Amino acid sequence: MASLVARFAANIYWLGRYLERAENVARILAINETYARDNPGGPSWQRVLDLHADSKRFLELHGEPTPETVLAFYLIDRDNPSSIVCCARSARENARSVRHLISTEMWTHLNVFYTGLSALQKRDVTVNTLSKIAHSVVTGCQDFEGVAEGTFLRAEPWCFYQLGKYIERADQTTRILDMGYDRLTPAGDDAVAWVHWNVLLRSVSGYHAYRSRHPGASRPQDIAAFLLYDDEFPRAVKLCVGHITMRLRDLEHRHGSELSAALETERRRLEFLVGTGPGRTLTPRRLHRYLDNVQQHLARVSDAIGACYFAGE
Repeated sequence: MASLVARFAANIYWLGRYLERAENVARILAINETYARDNPGGPSWQRVLDLHADSKRFLELHGEPTPETVLAFYLIDRDNPSSIVCCARSARENARSVRHLISTEMWTHLNVFYTGLSALQKRDVTVNTLSKIAHSVVTGCQDFEGVAEGTFLRAEPWCFYQLGKYIERADQTTRILDMGYDRLTPAGDDAVAWVHWNVLLRSVSGYHAYRSRHPGASRPQDIAAFLLYDDEFPRAVKLCVGHITMRLRDLEHRHGSELSAALETERRRLEFLVGTGPGRTLTPRRLHRYLDNVQQHLARVSDAIGACYFAGE
């Protein structure tokens, strides 16, 4: 791609990724807060840091994690690139660079969304207010997605926006499943297990979709299979990988040439990994290793997209 076009393609790709990341960080914080109610003395807030590989940096900056410090770190810390406010800011800066390629409605909504988040102060961020804040973030991101769906021209920029969104969504679904699966494994208290899987499914807006597949009793393995392999649930990893393949094929068609060998190799490896799954005997440890592997393959696909399409930026 020409240098200028490559830069714009990267901007739109990361616009999609950052907004999806902001939404899913909010979902992870909300589900962890719910789990923490049942484990007030457990390491549940440490787990959020582990999921995002932030433990070492957080310890150096803030010491041992507490609900208040972790929430501030992921909601309003402007020096933490994984925080929701930083994701919204990065999405806005990328959108500014491609202002001529996105709709006025998209730009306006993103500005309003970022302004609201940037107004949050440390005193506003508590365990008691988390549910409201997380809901606001998720709703704001979904509203933007609706605006984009209705106003974004289905041209090449749309392909890159969708690639960013679905790569990030697949990655974040694996993180949410990783956070909740071992809590879903029966441990002698069916009532608590039921609450946990209910929370997990609602955290990805998948409760009713899952129930349509499994109207009766449910097992942890069924929930994991639903979030990994369902062909119709929008946040299932398999569906996201399918969308990644479709958008790459769209770009291939538009450019009149095959994907680079490196990108096609990584895409096929990801598709094979998701297609084969973690195996029949599903334990928390085995699922954790598998989900880590999926995340690594998604990162490789992202890097290969960058090398193929953004190298001239």
